[in-house]
Amino acid sequence: MVIIGFDVGLSGAACALLVSNMGVEFMDCIDLPTRADGTKQPLHIAPLGRWLENICPDEAWIENVQPMGGQGAASSPMMGSAAFRFGMACGALRGALEAYEVPIRLVVPTVWKRHHQLLKCGKEASRELAISLLPAAARFLTRKLDHNRSEACLIALYGTSQIKP
Repeated sequence: MVIIGFDVGLSGAACALLVSNMGVEFMDCIDLPTRADGTKQPLHIAPLGRWLENICPDEAWIENVQPMGGQGAASSPMMGSAAFRFGMACGALRGALEAYEVPIRLVVPTVWKRHHQLLKCGKEASRELAISLLPAAARFLTRKLDHNRSEACLIALYGTSQIKP
């Protein structure tokens, strides 16, 4: 069974894990492909589709995040046009997965982070944990900037823990 995890957003990432009776094996990790076309780099579906065809996922776990509340663009970093672009990226990702008939499961950040004991921890803690749990992924997680990839790995790992025998 192949489980993919997605850390969504304008600079999101995806991780694919193979689950067998031998355990969990790292397959691949990518930054979500974007297209620079003057609209803040929307998700580029064609290369994502090619990746999905190569991976052949059985299930996708997507971080279910929402823009923060408040009044006006100054009240939150996820208000206004940034929230709109984020929502468009999330919708495009879900549409691509639906087109490839990949079942989608949503998980809120507090649930997968609690599972990995990362509540109130920074992005670096996520990266370090992903490297320790998936040593084969370490080459994809060498920079502090790779926190989106590490969170995608941890979301995928959370998904593997939810498989019912």
